[in-house]
This record gives sequence, structure tokens and C-alpha cells, in this order.
Amino acid sequence: MMRVAASGSRLQHHHRCAAIKAPKVVKSGARSSSRMVVVPRVAKSFSASSASASTSKSSTACTFLRHRGGGRQHNHNAIAVPEPEINNDEIVGTTTTTMEYNETGKWREGFDLAGWAKEIREVEKELRSEKYHDEDVKHLKKILSWANMLYYGGLGATFLLPQLGVAQAFGANVLGAFMMSTAICARWTMVGHHVCHGGYNAAMTEGNEIKGRFHRRKFARGPWNRIVDWMDWMMPEAWDVEHNHLHHYQLGEDADPDLVERNMKTTREGSMPMWLRYAQVASLSMIWKWFYYAPNTMKELFARRAREAEKRGEESYQPYTTGEMPSTVLTTIQSALFAGNFGALFETIKCFTPYATFQFGILPAIGYAIGGTQMAVATLATTVLADMFTNLHSFIVIATNHVGDDIYRFETETKPRSDDFYMRAVIGSANFRTGGDVNDFMHGWLNYQIEHHMWPDMSMRCYQRAQPKVKAICEKYGMPYVQESVFKRVGQLVDVMVGKKTMLVWENGD
Repeated sequence: MMRVAASGSRLQHHHRCAAIKAPKVVKSGARSSSRMVVVPRVAKSFSASSASASTSKSSTACTFLRHRGGGRQHNHNAIAVPEPEINNDEIVGTTTTTMEYNETGKWREGFDLAGWAKEIREVEKELRSEKYHDEDVKHLKKILSWANMLYYGGLGATFLLPQLGVAQAFGANVLGAFMMSTAICARWTMVGHHVCHGGYNAAMTEGNEIKGRFHRRKFARGPWNRIVDWMDWMMPEAWDVEHNHLHHYQLGEDADPDLVERNMKTTREGSMPMWLRYAQVASLSMIWKWFYYAPNTMKELFARRAREAEKRGEESYQPYTTGEMPSTVLTTIQSALFAGNFGALFETIKCFTPYATFQFGILPAIGYAIGGTQMAVATLATTVLADMFTNLHSFIVIATNHVGDDIYRFETETKPRSDDFYMRAVIGSANFRTGGDVNDFMHGWLNYQIEHHMWPDMSMRCYQRAQPKVKAICEKYGMPYVQESVFKRVGQLVDVMVGKKTMLVWENGD
């Protein structure tokens, strides 16, 4: 495995050494007005701090290293690092490289990563104080109560307003659908999201004993708790693997399951007319949770189980066979029809059953008991509309978080909790308008995406406290801090999805 560390840059790798491939490379003592940035060719681990490790205007001597053993094995070439401190590594040869940043990367030339990260860690230390625990839990319960009031209020509107002669649109109660959809979104993006990240673990623990409901080891775990705590299309355990483990700690990397450019590759690079691409995105926005997201979380859950089984020397099982591309309802059906693989379809149906049964079975049955067939049909229409609304709402506030032509993606890995990790959280994310519980509630608390990716295991209130401080530190050091209206970010998202725009790439000097 290759790693370049912020302190004493170090590389571990094996196989042939070769010069890096980067724009505007100057060799053999040439001078450049830009600092050198280390750009791995096909590397799987890269410390972004190396990009700001040298402030010299002259070319920087680099050394190719060959690691003697250990770590993951790769078949790609080694890369150059600036004047590394070598620990038990064999020097193979030397060369000199420099790289000039693109216009979008000029901020990197004088960036002090260590100084920036030091101030960021001071903010983190203050935020993790025990003095906030009671206030944070009280705030969580308030947000949960808002969600519950909306959901049960939506049910009340669905069942009672028709009895009062209130007109409905095509049989569906629009008010009831909107209220229920907002509540479903809130239960996921605010309550389930932050609890399952461990944002309230410290407040729910006394010594080594879990004392409260809002601990990630208890919340939504098991069939009954899933129904009571957070019932949605996704299985909480599968979402935990896909989101908490893979997406958060491999943000913008090839291993990030939510990388939009890769997931939309077929659309972006295909021959489909542009108008049809936009139509595809619009359709996806209203069905994405069950069509794409839930099946793909199941794929990642089974992939993890397979890896663990292989480590134990046991037979592994992975019914989802789409490789690096996402699994969807369509791919599971195709796999069953054309490859005889019914496993993925069966597991996806099991995942869907609790939510689908309640929303589209039990609630219409209650409507039938209240007002007969007409009420049952109206209730079903309302729950279908609510599901479309909550898909659209969550698509707007979730899919927009890490995409745009002003957002970075990464071709290399970094170490969790490192200075680079914190930096990537900022330049690989976008915030929306922040401040005030009502505003934040309607944004699903995903308007603090920068702070959340820096510290995923913090409470909602912590992000409100952190955001102005983090933004001020970024401005002080000249780091880009993207914060725009969520609707402007939707425009960025759609343009990337259809192939009109492309994200920045850190290793390209952007």
C-alpha cells in the first residue's frame, strides 16, 4: 500500500517506478513559478497534504521508492514524492518534477494545510465538550417531535378532510401527502442519519453501558426497531455500510458508492439526446430511493459480508453482480431474467417489504375501514404521491451535496481523521443556506454537509455551532468553501449527471 503522510512525506509501494503524468511537467532542474504537487498515476493512496508541503519556487527533487513488502498489492507504477524521509525503503533512482496548477487550483500554491488543520482541530475539541450533551439530545427530540406531528397530521388530513368535503387532486390528498413526505424525509435525513452516525452516542452512554434509545448500536436495529425508529425503503444495516463506512470515509474517490460522475457514466457518455437525458434525471428524482439507492445499499452490505467471509476462509455470497457500477431494481430484474440469478431480486424484495406493506397496504386498509373502497383508493393515491414527494425532496437535498464543476473528486485515498481528510470534506462538499431550525429542517440538515463530512459523528446542533467557525477559518487560509442556494446546486447536479459539466480532479492540479 502506498501512503504519503503530511509529516515526513513517505511512500510505500512496489513494482516498476515511472515518472508521473501531469500537466505542464518540467524536468532536470528547470524552474517554475508553481510549487510541485504529487500526482499519482494510478495510485490508490495519496496524502493531499503533499500538495502544500513545499513552498519553493524552484523544482523539487523527488525520489522513487520501492516498498519491500506489506500492505495491499497493486500492479500500477510508483509515483514521485518531494524529498521524502525514507524509513527502510530502497532508493531506486531520482528525477525532478514540477507541476503548474490550473486556474482553479491557484489557491493551493500558498495554502498552509498544517496551520488550517490545527485551527480546525481546536474547533472540533470545543464541540465535543460534554456540556452540550443534554442540549443536543433535547434538540434531537424536538426535531423528532416535528417529524411525528407532520406524519400523523398528514394521516389525519388523508382520512378526515375527505369526510369534510375537501376536494382532492386525482383522488390524492395533496396536503396529507406533503406532510407525510416531509416527515419521512426528516426521519431519514435528520433522525436516522445523525443517530446512526453515532452523533448522540456519548450522550447515550454511561461508562460502558448504553442508556438511551438514540445510540447507533440500538436505533433501528432489528425488525421491530426498524418499524418504530426509522422505516424506509432502505434497510438500516445496509445503509450503514454504504453511507457511514464507504461514502463518508472515501468521499469523492473511486470507492465512493455515491460518486455521481461514475454512476451516471452511461448517460453522460452515451448517445442519448440531451433532452432525453434531462427527462431521465427528472424521472429518477421521483423514484431514486427505491429504484437505485436501496438496492445499491444491499449490494454494498453483501459485498462487505463476502469480504468478511473470505477473511474467515468461508464461502462468500454476493447476489448483486454489477461490479463497480450501482445495482438498481432494473439490474436485479435483468439478472433474474437473463442470468437466472434471483438472489438479488429476492433480497431487494425483502428489503422493501416492511415499508411497502405499511405505506401501500396497511394505510389503504385503514382507509377502507373508514370510508370503503373510495377511501382506500384515495389513501393509496395519497401514499404514492407522498412517496414521490419524499423522493424528490431527498433527491434535492442529498444528491446535490458532492457534485458540481466547483467540487473536487479524488483519484487517490487518504487516511481518516488526517489533515487531508478534513480538507477533502471541505473541497469535496457544498453547503446550502444555513441557520435556524425551520430552515435546517426543510433542508434535512444536509445544508451542513462540509462540517458533517469533517466530523460525521456529531449532533445536529454541533453543526450549527461549527459552521460559521469553519467557514471563517477557510476564508482566513484561502480555501474554497462552497455555499449556495440548494436550487443552484440542483442545477450543478443535473448538468453533471447529463454530461454538460465535469467535476474538478485534485490530482490534475485543479
